[in-house]
Amino acid sequence: MEGEWVWIPRQSIVPLRAEPSHRSEMVSQLLWGEPQQILTEERGWLFVRGWIDGYIGWIPAGALMSAWRDEEELAIVCKPWAPLLHKGKRTGRVPIGTLTPPSGWITAIGTFRIPMQALKKWPNPAETLNMQLIWNTFKGTPYLWGGKTPAGVDCSGLTQISYRLAGRLLPRDAYQQAEATLLIHKPQKGDLVFFTPSQDSSRISHVGIAVDEVHILHATPEGGVHIARARSLFAHTFHSYRTQMEKNFVI
Repeated sequence: MEGEWVWIPRQSIVPLRAEPSHRSEMVSQLLWGEPQQILTEERGWLFVRGWIDGYIGWIPAGALMSAWRDEEELAIVCKPWAPLLHKGKRTGRVPIGTLTPPSGWITAIGTFRIPMQALKKWPNPAETLNMQLIWNTFKGTPYLWGGKTPAGVDCSGLTQISYRLAGRLLPRDAYQQAEATLLIHKPQKGDLVFFTPSQDSSRISHVGIAVDEVHILHATPEGGVHIARARSLFAHTFHSYRTQMEKNFVI
């Protein structure tokens, strides 16, 4: 992306919908600063694909703005929420996991940036999954289908943002995350734990992060983000432990 214009969300959080309608299901969220590829336009809606995770969906046409970065490096917001500054004045806030050039995104109306104290270098090859940071940030966060912020998050949104903080890229949905990781028999802290809706189904429908060999950190409609015993979930059947052996840093 260095040396070219890209499209980024204009707001700190933009709902990504299954169809070009405000009434359509929200399948994910775009965070401010996440570059998007515009695939097509229809009746005032844009069909976009994320540069980071390849996820597709519909957003209102006015939800994007063109932006430029004049440096190769990126940084990531490592605080639950960080102020967004425009021409030095606060214009809003952005959630943890937001990506930006350290000096900000340059636009036709000026530079938008995030204070350096809320950022860390991204990706950092020495970074590991910080379970304490994840727990402190998301503990008690309510469940939101398609969500991936401390205001509301679903199970795969939680795992995707947690891994992004460690410099690792995961796909958006639980079944995609299972396909992108390797089967293991004994989990270590930070590995992924997958579930199906019943013993008769092989469809991956839920994911959590291993806290130890027994417990997981996950998000559910009933309890929001909490820690539970992996093998005793009432609404899910254990499927597999999986790990991501290599970090993929390219965006």
